[in-house]
Amino acid sequence: MIDEKEILSASADSLLDNSVQFEVDVMNPKWWERIAIKFGWLPAKKTFNIRPTTLGNMIRISKLLLSINVDSYRQSGSPLDASYQVYDAHGRVLAEVIATAISNSKRGPTNKLVDFIQDNLSAAELLSLVSIVLKKLDVMNFMTTIISIRGMSLLNPGGTIASGEPLEGL
Repeated sequence: MIDEKEILSASADSLLDNSVQFEVDVMNPKWWERIAIKFGWLPAKKTFNIRPTTLGNMIRISKLLLSINVDSYRQSGSPLDASYQVYDAHGRVLAEVIATAISNSKRGPTNKLVDFIQDNLSAAELLSLVSIVLKKLDVMNFMTTIISIRGMSLLNPGGTIASGEPLEGL
């Protein structure tokens, strides 16, 4: 389980572009894994790292996050029913988001990793890890890059700079 100090430390590491390491308890080991854990042949926890994401991974994770539809909460009915519908419809997507951030490669995560995350993380751990993943996406630097490119375009003399001023005034 992830405690508050680890979350704060992970947030600081995330801001400094360091890799964030976390452990997940193996909650549902298979019978042979239980025996191996008991004898010390397999660890009872798995360790993962989340590094700053690549541009390709930023796009993959953004697509996954955009696929989550929270309209269930806007419809009439019980908030509890809406929560269950969102769990059912998008629980695996959140596991894929975390697995994609862990793998941080063009190949993407394996189904085995996504299944492990889905079967072994609590809701509190999921929230902590998703917040780390969102920090690692570094959306502000990406948006600043886009604004810089669009605002400083020398090919578009009638354009604007990042501050919104016309280029002609420069």
